[in-house]
Amino acid sequence: MKDIRQDQSSLCLGQLTLNPKSSRLKLLPAQIFAAMLTQVTTVAAADYCATDEHPEPPRYPDLSLTDEVVMSADTVDSDPADPQKFRLNGMISIRHRDGGIKAENATYDPVTDIARVDGVMSYEAAGLTVESADANVNIKDGTFRLGDSGYKVQNGSVISQGRAGSISRDAKGNLRLSRASYSSCPPGDNGWGLKAKNIKLDLDAGVGTARGVSLRFKDVPILYAPAFSFPISNRRKSGLLAPRFDQNDQTGLEYRQPFYWNIKPNLDATFVLRSMSDRGFQLQTETRYLNKIGSWTLNHEAMSSDDRFVPGESRRFSRFRHKGELGERWLTAIDVSSVSDKDYFEDLGDTLNIASITHLQRRADLTYQADNYQFRTRLLSYQTVDSLIEPDERPYQQLPQVTLQYQSPVKRLGIDTSIDAEVVYFERDNSVTGSRVDLTPRAEWTVNRPGWFTSLATSWRLTRYDLNNVDPADIAQFRALPQFSADAGLFFERLNPENNNLLTFEPRMFYLYTPRRNQSRIPIFDTGALDFNFSQLFRENRFSGADRVNDANQLSVAVSSRMLDPGGREKFSASVGQILYFDDRRVTLPDGVTDTNTSSDIIAEVQNEINQRWSGGVNLQWDPNNGDTQRSSAQLKYRNGTGKLINFGHRYLKEDGEFIHASFAWPLNAQWRLANSWNYSLDDSQDIETVLGLEYDSCCWAFRTAARRFITDDGDDTTTSFFFQLVLKGLTPVGQNVTDVLREAIGGYSSDND
Repeated sequence: MKDIRQDQSSLCLGQLTLNPKSSRLKLLPAQIFAAMLTQVTTVAAADYCATDEHPEPPRYPDLSLTDEVVMSADTVDSDPADPQKFRLNGMISIRHRDGGIKAENATYDPVTDIARVDGVMSYEAAGLTVESADANVNIKDGTFRLGDSGYKVQNGSVISQGRAGSISRDAKGNLRLSRASYSSCPPGDNGWGLKAKNIKLDLDAGVGTARGVSLRFKDVPILYAPAFSFPISNRRKSGLLAPRFDQNDQTGLEYRQPFYWNIKPNLDATFVLRSMSDRGFQLQTETRYLNKIGSWTLNHEAMSSDDRFVPGESRRFSRFRHKGELGERWLTAIDVSSVSDKDYFEDLGDTLNIASITHLQRRADLTYQADNYQFRTRLLSYQTVDSLIEPDERPYQQLPQVTLQYQSPVKRLGIDTSIDAEVVYFERDNSVTGSRVDLTPRAEWTVNRPGWFTSLATSWRLTRYDLNNVDPADIAQFRALPQFSADAGLFFERLNPENNNLLTFEPRMFYLYTPRRNQSRIPIFDTGALDFNFSQLFRENRFSGADRVNDANQLSVAVSSRMLDPGGREKFSASVGQILYFDDRRVTLPDGVTDTNTSSDIIAEVQNEINQRWSGGVNLQWDPNNGDTQRSSAQLKYRNGTGKLINFGHRYLKEDGEFIHASFAWPLNAQWRLANSWNYSLDDSQDIETVLGLEYDSCCWAFRTAARRFITDDGDDTTTSFFFQLVLKGLTPVGQNVTDVLREAIGGYSSDND
């Protein structure tokens, strides 16, 4: 540095101001250490780890606009051995932007731009503290050499600390640490830590390389690697990922080792070698590709042989997914799956939902989305996983299905007009096949006023079928059905002056008329009966799909009541309703019978927030004609906001039976938490699924384990799985994600203590 601006006052105060053009100090910038020590973080430490043992470093005055280096000391003298050098003594401060050095003495050479600090030196910036016993800093190019150093880095809730025998930075910005340690545990906590002989951090490449690395848990070495590399930026990097261990009745003891390959910026792949003691080896792959059209993902699992399956027969599962845009309004979506045999998911899956899959969907969509209409073309088919399912019980393929939904942007005389259109061709082996054209124009007039609303709607459903594999007289089918509905409701409100809660009373009536048409000659392609619930009281068709349109001359009567607190939160709600029929319902699915009842089942729903911790709800479907319950459910929930939760549930279905559910997650103390879920069939006196979990969570590491037992699809056998996970906070989790297992089984479960 050739230009040093100083005056008499600055000499008295011991302050030097350096020319920004020749002294852009880059001494230990906080972002370098943050990248070095925290960007490899995959698990955040809990908030309670941020204690006074890790105080927030103070910030220096912001000098970012001037880019000047400012030095201050109690005294500034010339070095007797070399008059060109300055000796800074006393309380020394060297500041640059929002960080700086503090020391007791230093020597600065304006010719070489090197500042040498003997003794204890500290560097502090937002989120970063470094302490060293020796330092040489080139202020001009930002290179430095530090002796034995300790560091602390805070990045959000993650706090990291460690030591290094020496730290240096070259002119390219690369950092080298020798005899280094790293941990996100507080000082004095030996939960876990890394030790390495040497670490090199290439900031341009975003890669760190460590040699002679050992991972210690409770001061006990548990893993050693002669060398490994890791990312120090958000850029992806190829390499081994954390392994996973499981125990399962179907597969035995499992070990899964994933490897990540960053092929290109828009292309990567993950390979998982799955070793199963009872079955052999399986290779799982996931390939992801991203281009201007959208994202593409291919998953593939393969086994050349299975020790517990047909000898010598390979097994596989594949799934291809895509989601993207061809333009501003054109959307694309693909989801195609294939499996080798019907027992694949039961043998190699680990959840009840996966084990019970009977059909795999294969779908491709092309959608145009405009402001007031949507056009979609879909190809839809299925793979029937179980070959024993009869052909006439398998779903139809839709090759293709074209739909149009249009909503007029203009209201004429206050009337909304719309049209739904569909053209679809149904295909299935050894079955009736053919095309269906369905067109539904609709007009609706609605009035909303304070305290009441009314709506009148009319539509005309026009449907044509051209069929194959039927009698010649049934090849062409045409159905034209008008439909009329009237909906009206009132809103009554009353304010409780004691607590300012708002109580409402909301009666509603819905009339529907659809004339009967004989539809028995129309085949069933994609139509089924909808479940009867409260919203069904106000639907215009009790069937899904277009193959059946109900005949209706009916009036739905319902009433609802709600209680809202001053903030608008719903504390209580209750609804009850029923349909009154004026004509018999003769339109049915095949083998159905005419419904001659003059009223429907009564539907009732109640939800209640008992207090801030307890809430519950009841749903009931009761048949007044036979005097019995068709289905019911009841739930009771407890939440206290500190990780404590309880769920109780009862469910009854006349066709399937009676079931109960109980689950909880309960902290035993600040570190231990117990979790359990239980589903039980009262009719069969049988456990359907049981999950038990135990979690230990400290400020820098956690251990979670869970066991799951569930019945298989045929109900004659059970499968038991064990899951284990060790989480080194600030580094990586090892094992199965136990939190996902417990979250799936226990409503409201979270791994966070809060």
